[in-house]
Amino acid sequence: MKKENFVILVCAIFIVSIGLNINSQPILIGAMLISPLMAPVQGLGMGLGVFDSHLTIRALRLLVLEALFAVVSALLYFWLSPLTYASSEILARTEPTIWDAIIAILGGTAGMIGARQKEANNIVPGVAIATALMPPLCVMGYAIYTQDLGMFFGSGYLFLVNVAFITITTFLVVRVLHLNYRIAVDNKMEKRRHYLMVAVAVLIAIPSFISAGNLIQTEMSQQRAKGFVNNAMADYYVLNQNIDENKQILTLDLLGRKPDDTELEQLNQKLNDYHLGDYQLVINQVANNETINMQDIDHYIDQKIQNQQLPNRVTTKPSQSLSDTMDEMKRQLFLDYSTQIKKVSSDTHTTNDNETGKITVTLAPDVTKQQQEQIRQSLEKLISETDYDISSELKK
Repeated sequence: MKKENFVILVCAIFIVSIGLNINSQPILIGAMLISPLMAPVQGLGMGLGVFDSHLTIRALRLLVLEALFAVVSALLYFWLSPLTYASSEILARTEPTIWDAIIAILGGTAGMIGARQKEANNIVPGVAIATALMPPLCVMGYAIYTQDLGMFFGSGYLFLVNVAFITITTFLVVRVLHLNYRIAVDNKMEKRRHYLMVAVAVLIAIPSFISAGNLIQTEMSQQRAKGFVNNAMADYYVLNQNIDENKQILTLDLLGRKPDDTELEQLNQKLNDYHLGDYQLVINQVANNETINMQDIDHYIDQKIQNQQLPNRVTTKPSQSLSDTMDEMKRQLFLDYSTQIKKVSSDTHTTNDNETGKITVTLAPDVTKQQQEQIRQSLEKLISETDYDISSELKK
């Protein structure tokens, strides 16, 4: 290892570790551009392709040395870092699938062809970004620090998949280009090495096929659960949904009214319509209608707007009941004044067949008088648009 490359390697390791630590994809991309790991991987495939044992041993030795140094350095970084949570960028590199192998194959092909071109090009740097050799090594260092064996083997397998298929692809490109062998090779020796490369590729790819199958199954279940929530649960405020493939449990967090026993039985029966008949439906009520937490309802509304399932303006329908009408008013208040309202409670009373309602809005402590008056006017306007007798109260 040359000292210049060693310095570049150190820089790449710590830039990747920082990017993983603060969950920054742009930082990771920059680190992958300067990472020197691609050279020994291509050298390994080149050496195998031309039967150059000296080049193969040198490339393999350099790759192992750089990989071990990266894992140890990342371990040291995460040991010293005050941030120890597993970011999404870390978790994204713990479950490799067959698509990672396909990317490595395509990247290895493009990288080898680009490396043979005399004019300057951006193919090799692009391959370095696509295949991402350095991040899995740094995740292995993080896994050692957190003593997470599953994460260690997951990220290690991702690194192995990338290295193996870039190497194999480089080997194949070398043979397609008919580069000269470094030694005299007979047909028997050539076939033996080809069979060996195929066997290695199949063995390494098998777990990625299994992982891809599990990923597809999980995604299909998520889509079915989403369809169930959007249709069967349309009358409820679903804040979060979580599906457990292993235990076959669909858990929903609801805001507001929780279904009674009869409705819950009907919902369980509807699971069959979405191919979720084997799943158990578990419903958790995050908050009731009386004291819905502002952050929860705001998060719910944001999700609905992003999914284009809720208009920017909540409208009441003439046929709605008084309770449903006040629920829609609460949603509109949270939608318009998400940072100024702590909670909204509603109550109904029936006297001599005359149903009346009351909405109480609890404001945030830092709401100004001007903002308070604006909220009051909005609430009065919402009440005026209904056919019900509804009173209102604002308090801090």
